[in-house]
Amino acid sequence: MDVIAGPRMEIMDIVVRHPGSTDDSVIFDRSSARVRFEQGHIVGLLLGDNGYPCRPYLLTPLINPANQREENYNRAHKSTRNIVERVFGMWKRKFPCLSRMLRTKIQTTMTVVCACAVLHNISIQQNEEPELAEPAVEEIPINNMIVNNVIGLEFRRQFIIQHF
Repeated sequence: MDVIAGPRMEIMDIVVRHPGSTDDSVIFDRSSARVRFEQGHIVGLLLGDNGYPCRPYLLTPLINPANQREENYNRAHKSTRNIVERVFGMWKRKFPCLSRMLRTKIQTTMTVVCACAVLHNISIQQNEEPELAEPAVEEIPINNMIVNNVIGLEFRRQFIIQHF
């Protein structure tokens, strides 16, 4: 499952059609969200962990920050990406069925997960108070098989220079 979460902790995109063992970057590469970003239909930036390739619209942390700007970037990146972890925690507490294995057909399970995402977003729109506790962000091991986009790496470098 791959989720794109927004700044208000809303679920902006969800892909549930892949088995749990499928790498997140593979799911994203097959998603309509990636296509919409690459075609310019969505303007903005995504933050991903080092399991994703760096692209002009998908910024990843630096593996070895070399200066204060890069350290500031990594700190801001980690703090902002924490929203996704908070969304998952909030979502699982709101819908306990997501915390345990559903014993339904795969199609029914996918429908339940998507329905929970819609209900989660409705609760956000209705101004239910989001949970304030912030879980620790799990450090994702570096996947050396990911080939970073040269344009993405240059975009990230320029982004850091301009904003940090």
